[in-house]
Amino acid sequence: MNNSIHQYSIGELLDGRYFYIPAYQRGYRWTENQVGDLLRDLLCFANDPKKEGDFYCLQPIIARPITNMGKIKNIFKEEIVEDVVKKGVWEIIDGQQRLTTIFLLYQYLVNKKGWDAATLFDEEGKITYHLHYETRKNSTQFLENMNIENCTLNKSENVDYFYMSRAFREIDRWIKEDGRDINVRYKQGASLDKVRNSLFSLLNGTRDTIDGSIQVLWYELEETNEKNTIHEFQKINTGKIRLTDAELVKGLFLLKRNFSESAKITRQSQLATEWEFIENTLHSNNFWYFLQKQKDDDNANRIELLFTLLYKIEQLKELPENEWATKLKEINKHLTDPRQNVIFRFYYNRFEGKNGKDLQKEVLNAWEEVMTLFRTLDDWFNTPELYNYIGLLSQYGEDISRLVLYFNAIDENTSREDFKKYLLQRIRYYLRNIKVDKNKKEICSTYKERNDIYKLLLALNIHILNGQNQQLKSESDIYKFPFDALNSQKWDIEHIDSYHTNILKRDCDKEEWIHTAREDRENELSDEEKVKLEELLKDKKYEEAINLLKKNAKEEDADDELKNSIGNLTLLDAETNRSYGNSLFCTKRKNILENMKSGKFILVGTQYVFAKLFDKKGTNRSYWTQDDMQAYHKFIYDNVEVYLNK
Repeated sequence: MNNSIHQYSIGELLDGRYFYIPAYQRGYRWTENQVGDLLRDLLCFANDPKKEGDFYCLQPIIARPITNMGKIKNIFKEEIVEDVVKKGVWEIIDGQQRLTTIFLLYQYLVNKKGWDAATLFDEEGKITYHLHYETRKNSTQFLENMNIENCTLNKSENVDYFYMSRAFREIDRWIKEDGRDINVRYKQGASLDKVRNSLFSLLNGTRDTIDGSIQVLWYELEETNEKNTIHEFQKINTGKIRLTDAELVKGLFLLKRNFSESAKITRQSQLATEWEFIENTLHSNNFWYFLQKQKDDDNANRIELLFTLLYKIEQLKELPENEWATKLKEINKHLTDPRQNVIFRFYYNRFEGKNGKDLQKEVLNAWEEVMTLFRTLDDWFNTPELYNYIGLLSQYGEDISRLVLYFNAIDENTSREDFKKYLLQRIRYYLRNIKVDKNKKEICSTYKERNDIYKLLLALNIHILNGQNQQLKSESDIYKFPFDALNSQKWDIEHIDSYHTNILKRDCDKEEWIHTAREDRENELSDEEKVKLEELLKDKKYEEAINLLKKNAKEEDADDELKNSIGNLTLLDAETNRSYGNSLFCTKRKNILENMKSGKFILVGTQYVFAKLFDKKGTNRSYWTQDDMQAYHKFIYDNVEVYLNK
């Protein structure tokens, strides 16, 4: 299908063209709230200070041209067919509610000026577009003759006209009340004429109007038969098609006019194949999650990441690095506004105005930038140490555009070692709040700084796989961290020696704790202890029963400060952590080892803890002592020292 994409201002659509609303669409149904929301956005935009080229963006319009004369004659009255053919007619597949509301607003403003069609053309050079609803044969005349006096609110007579009339009345009320209030807040005075003129100028504005304009993405489908058009409408309105930036950009790149006749088929096919290859690679989670942390829209068009990175790089490349963070906040704010389609407009503006070889060259250059960026990401993915560091930074929330910019600056006088040093510098930035006593070689941050502790423990796990203390000689000794597995689960910071066993409040919780611990200590309990435990349970002396089991396991309650220190904390998936609650260390260890045997993903640092690798004596695997905590604390410090700002 040879579809096309354009960017129009409302002022450019005011050329007398016709819009046909087919019967498969519902009638006009906007509420007063929706009308008011649009008017508020427009007037605030009109009053806001603007830079050259600023505009208010409506959601995309999806349409298809109608050129079949038989179809046109069947739709329109004979006396206007000639004008319809001259001005052009489009079937609106998505966007008729917005187009109708904009029409009603423009009609209201023209009425208030007391202008007829001839005056409008003489004064502004505009001709109002025409709307024709298939289910309402006289809809064009009804809309074009509407004024406050003839707005009837009789739903039983015609439900579509009722909603149109109600919207028209809401426009009048809103401008007189809400619009006036907004202008007063903007210190524009209380003149209703000022409110109306601001909106009127905005609607008439074109893409080069200094004071701004209202613009819309116009996604035009190739003219097809009515059956296919209805099918497109159903897909769009059931959520199977979303006009994301990636889809719109793909349409821009693959337009036939972008390729010379001699290479049209092969080059267009090659670009489409490369696009598909990139998409497939990014949809591999082990590739994707070293670049991104888990988000709600992870199944969206992931290739959009590349276009977003290139856009950010273009905005940042002339700025010093100390201004990147502020600029990225500004960029991300615009990117998260779905109405603006920032990435599409970036490429649309880049290609607009070019034709022939100039256009083809620009498109191929832009695509080569995409391929170069993809090759860079693929290179990082296949270099284990860089992969681990970049993946760690991604989980911290690092904007990858920053890393690409720095990497691209590497030349023959620098090396990958310089890039690695930059990655370490960025990791230190994210761990800057970790408190360290450099004299005692201790980490002072505790459980209460959970966000920082999470980052620190994740860095520990990355460092272990990268080779402890950077002593490994070969990249073959470096193991890639499974960021896809990390993002498939939620993670808790777990107290290795249970912090809460002292404060179990409910008897049912205490009984459950005792039952689990008793099973784990069955072989270690003496006959005397077993008898004593039965007596305590019979008398419901749960606290004494807990202490008996803890004494048998040789678990001594450390003070709160030590229990909350880094030497008693590890990362564990939330499902496992919450499944055993406040169990003894021996119970936790048993569950962890069983999970490891079954192939469940357990972070390597957590494996070290529950495998008791820090027990220098190696005489007891059933409890986590203060000696273990101190040895583990030292291990963490020694391994993450390189990332800490001391």
